[in-house]
Amino acid sequence: MIRAVLDTALRSRAAGTVLVAHSGPGTARPAARAAERSAGQALDLDGNGWDAAPRAGREVALVVLIAATPADLRRVVPDTGTLRAAEAVIAVLRASPQAGRSLPSPPAAGWTDLIDMRVCRSPDGACAYAFSFTDPVEVSEVVGAVARGMASGRGETVATVSEVSADAHRRAVADTAWRRLSAPGSAEGGTGFARPSVADVPAVDERVVNPIGFTRASKPRRGRLVSRGGRWVLEVGRSVRWRVPEDGAVSDVAVARLRDLRSVEVEWGRHSGPLAAAHTVAGLAAAGIPLFAGAAPRWAGGLGGELHGLLRSVRGADLEDELAREEHSIRLRRAALRVHGAVARWRGSVAGALAEPVVSVVLCTRRPEMVGFALRQVARQRGVEVELVLALHGFGLDTPRVRADVAAFRDAGHAAVVFEAGPDAVFGSVLNGAIARASGSLVAKMDDDDWYGPDHLADLVLARRYSGADLVGCATEYHHLEGPDLTVRRLVHSERFADHVTGAALLTDRTVLEEFGGFRPWRSGVDAGLLDDVARAGGSVYRTHGLGCVVRRRTDGHTWRESAGYFLKDPQRHWPGWRPSALLESDPGDAPDGARATTTQGSER
Repeated sequence: MIRAVLDTALRSRAAGTVLVAHSGPGTARPAARAAERSAGQALDLDGNGWDAAPRAGREVALVVLIAATPADLRRVVPDTGTLRAAEAVIAVLRASPQAGRSLPSPPAAGWTDLIDMRVCRSPDGACAYAFSFTDPVEVSEVVGAVARGMASGRGETVATVSEVSADAHRRAVADTAWRRLSAPGSAEGGTGFARPSVADVPAVDERVVNPIGFTRASKPRRGRLVSRGGRWVLEVGRSVRWRVPEDGAVSDVAVARLRDLRSVEVEWGRHSGPLAAAHTVAGLAAAGIPLFAGAAPRWAGGLGGELHGLLRSVRGADLEDELAREEHSIRLRRAALRVHGAVARWRGSVAGALAEPVVSVVLCTRRPEMVGFALRQVARQRGVEVELVLALHGFGLDTPRVRADVAAFRDAGHAAVVFEAGPDAVFGSVLNGAIARASGSLVAKMDDDDWYGPDHLADLVLARRYSGADLVGCATEYHHLEGPDLTVRRLVHSERFADHVTGAALLTDRTVLEEFGGFRPWRSGVDAGLLDDVARAGGSVYRTHGLGCVVRRRTDGHTWRESAGYFLKDPQRHWPGWRPSALLESDPGDAPDGARATTTQGSER
């Protein structure tokens, strides 16, 4: 079907100039065939970019862009600005995890001259997006629309995330020492070569290479990144699952093919060059592929100290445990995305570095005795700038211990806004009062009696970035049942778009809340109401992992009225006493009163 669409377009444009471009492995031959049929040009975007494309003043009837994967398509979007315009554009993807399921995201002004738009896909995962216009349209605008559609969610500037990688690549190629260091066969980067830095490694486009699709369960298979003929390949048993491209780029298609593996061992042998190898490892780690390795060569310092250390922190046998495997995956993706993610790299490249958005935590409580505990959960957050908006519902700041708890929080250098709501105010209205007093561009909701790991908010911000969702939250996985003194893990699927996340851990843009008028002014069910509002407006909700949050289940006093028996239904795991994930980094002083302590965390043995 895709070939038929392409052939029809090439025949219909025979009278005009046809430009065929290709990006990614395996695209040169089909591009050459298409160019031959149209008597047009074939441009190698990986080698030459769009420099050989027709400049302003030359009309182009049709532009055909053949990309191996969505990652390859997104990488070449900024350079399409060198083209003037075309009457028709066809973007072909040879493989895509979402083949044909995503629609292009046109610019805000729309396309008033659009005649026809078609999305075709093949059973083998290939897809094509074909556009026809009455008058020529900027090619970068059309290709950018396809690229944005591949990473559905909030709008973004594709050029921003792509140009970071391109800029790092250009700087690396321009440097003579790096050209030698990146040459095939120079695996150890011998003496006399400069040690690479993080900035030298091309950035990872987190909108296509990310943890989305991570599966808790895996097959009992281990992959190995090994050298074959001076190039890295990923072997599973005796078969090659993935041949690493010469530039080391990881695509979403490659990641999807590796999700079933329990782990991947990195063997620091010969490959296409240290720069490419670091690019590969950073990309796989950003996707949450459970990697481990032995002692690395000097050039691996370009990965960053934390990521380098994590690779050596476990062995293959350690990742046989399902929970330990997921915890390691989360640590890897954090380290990789915070250092090698395109947005993080872009922010760091700006003079003085652009600050991360401030997260305003709205926390509403009716229980004076829980204020100190709740403030400690907020105070331990790291990796983000936090402002607390504390809503005291039915009591005042002069209540015994409350003023002292708030003062201690502020004395430790944390920003806090406190307001008092009357006892008759409904819960939703109290939350809206807190939001009205918040100054951050992001708003997160936390509960007063639940436990949160120190990376809880940072993980939500990261998930918002790579998912592009309008609202992100945690899977409702861990619970501590006060009555029977049990820690329960409900096996909820995470790292996916969903219709439900726990109300104890929500994060969204304040503009989203403003659009909906905040939470519904209800006494209960306000979280479900907000999720419903987002869905009705066509927004998206993303559910990240739930290992950094534990919901406290008391014997009474909950708006969600379920007995302890509900949480003991299958599928689940439970342990006596207090047994959170290791990612919670539980403070013994905040453990449940009277709970039996366990000596092992982060294991389901």
